Amino acid sequence: MKRVIQRGFTFIEVLAVLSIIAIATLGTLVLRDWAVSNSRISEAKSMITTLQSGAQMWRPNTGVYTGISITELSAIGAVPATWGDGVEKNPWGGDVMIGPDTMDLTKYIVSFNGVNTDSEGERLVKEYSEIATVASYSSGTLTITFQG
Repeated sequence: MKRVIQRGFTFIEVLAVLSIIAIATLGTLVLRDWAVSNSRISEAKSMITTLQSGAQMWRPNTGVYTGISITELSAIGAVPATWGDGVEKNPWGGDVMIGPDTMDLTKYIVSFNGVNTDSEGERLVKEYSEIATVASYSSGTLTITFQG
């Protein structure tokens, strides 16, 4: 009797290879999401630092921040002119604002609207809670108050 030699892969071998591909793809997607999140947080921190520096340049001798805005900071060259009025400029596509704290005019508030990832908003609050007067995140809005 002649033996027939079969060529090809068994079903189990094909399933094993497909499983390995699926796991590698899933790992890549998780890594991509992590990298994108870190990129947005890094860009937001850079914007906040630029706004802090700009606020110090803009601050009048009285130390009162009445009238501060991104437009005002842009007018003196303290923030990039491309920021315009701050509409749709933050890393999440929302607005960036800077203005005086109405309770204490020697403080100013930086806010980012449209932060659509709670974990990123909460991470920024954690990072700024020790250097800012107040840092909070709620309903897609990050608000940080700095002493002038």
